Amino acid sequence: MIPEIAEYLEQANPDFNSGFRLFCRYSLNQSLMSWIGRKKDEQMLRYELQKLDKAPRVHVNPEAELHETRFNRFLDAPAAAAAPAPDPATAPEAPKITFRTYDERRTVRASLPPEMQAIYDRTIEEYRVRRGYHEKMKAARTDQDRATFRAGILSCQERIAAGWKQIDDFQLQREIDAQQTTFNEKNCRAYISKALAADTVSDKVRKGVRARVTALLDHGCTISPQTQQQLKDRGLI
Repeated sequence: MIPEIAEYLEQANPDFNSGFRLFCRYSLNQSLMSWIGRKKDEQMLRYELQKLDKAPRVHVNPEAELHETRFNRFLDAPAAAAAPAPDPATAPEAPKITFRTYDERRTVRASLPPEMQAIYDRTIEEYRVRRGYHEKMKAARTDQDRATFRAGILSCQERIAAGWKQIDDFQLQREIDAQQTTFNEKNCRAYISKALAADTVSDKVRKGVRARVTALLDHGCTISPQTQQQLKDRGLI
């Protein structure tokens, strides 16, 4: 639990800008930062903050200040005023919105085995489905319809996140297996030292540290009590 997020969520009428700053501070998903900021979508903001609050380990984004600067134009911009539904016969064509296809990842599909390629393909397809829900939500004439399509967007986002997590976990495990197969003491110690020197570490790096500690011990290498204590203090082992 993150105290400042929990405190925000307990408020009866929380300020959107304060919540958005918290999201930029603790989230790593720049696509959602842009979406929530542009749309001032309080429902999605609260949903994403609740997920962060329940996550087992969440750290301050090392690029939080950069993200706040990048997206701060959304913080003070007024929300778009509600307008009556346009007449389809006279309304101009709605502006096109392009979603990031690969969610800012550089995964090469051909590098994955068939079962992971299937997950990759399903995840990419979810972007098309999400875009469809978004277009329908823009054209919706009632709050009920808009809520239905927004729920569809959130459901797609969940499946997208789950798909990328499966792929990320697979690639991490492949990296760990390769490290254990081609053991290099110097590289293991360098990786651990770099993690200890970092202000914050991601879950992926934390798992990588644990794998390298295990590899060192399995190969009869020693780790000083001081380093072990530092690792424990940082929650890396």
